[in-house]
Amino acid sequence: MHLQGGIRPRFHRGAVLSEGNTSMYFKFDPILHLKRIRGGECCQDKSAIISASGSQRKVGGFTLIELMIVVSIIAVLATLVTKMIQQAQAKAAEAQATTDISTLKNALEQFNRDEGVYPGWDLEVDDPEEFNGFPAMFEGIAGERPPNGKGGKNAPYLELNTSNIVVIDEDFEEEYKKAGRSDLFDSDVEKFYLDPWQVPYFYRENRSKRTKEDWMIRRSGFDLWSAGPDSVNDACYGVAEDGEEEYDDIGNW
Repeated sequence: MHLQGGIRPRFHRGAVLSEGNTSMYFKFDPILHLKRIRGGECCQDKSAIISASGSQRKVGGFTLIELMIVVSIIAVLATLVTKMIQQAQAKAAEAQATTDISTLKNALEQFNRDEGVYPGWDLEVDDPEEFNGFPAMFEGIAGERPPNGKGGKNAPYLELNTSNIVVIDEDFEEEYKKAGRSDLFDSDVEKFYLDPWQVPYFYRENRSKRTKEDWMIRRSGFDLWSAGPDSVNDACYGVAEDGEEEYDDIGNW
């Protein structure tokens, strides 16, 4: 017997369920059966299944959202950390350039006390943009004493990191290569010293020049500088003008 919605009827003991000899009898109570239908008992199991399935989907959805949030947070943190590292590296490079210039400046002052002049006093500046008297400065403060070299009488006044000493690469125009051992001890080979951005430091002597040009920064001494993070030699024409934000050269001024 089947009733509404394909629901199996409920029986009580007293009715025969199958033909033949049976040991159990059930009695069908239609009133009790209708009460059970109206009470929703028959749908209880099915509703529980639907509820459980929906709950599982809901939990799965929140898990995906949480995963996306975590990934987004990690990406933001990675960006911030990368930016902080880059800023720290930039500050470290600027600090290194300042230290290098201070060290070179002290050596130049020692040379001046011994010789009464600064290295490169006999060099003429024809083109401020192209001129770099660093090779003369290098030999004066880091080269050997005469007669073997062109250094001051108490030279060398400092020891430079040989990995940053470069010479002009004759095979490639306007390129530099690491100085070899023979280059280091040859006073006729022009040598330069790289700043933290792999560009040679610049130097020019001003004190001995009768005509003081506008591009001379320290007219009573010398100008020593790095082209800075942008590697553009702005200081060759003097100090920055007011409002010139792109000027990032680092020097002894």
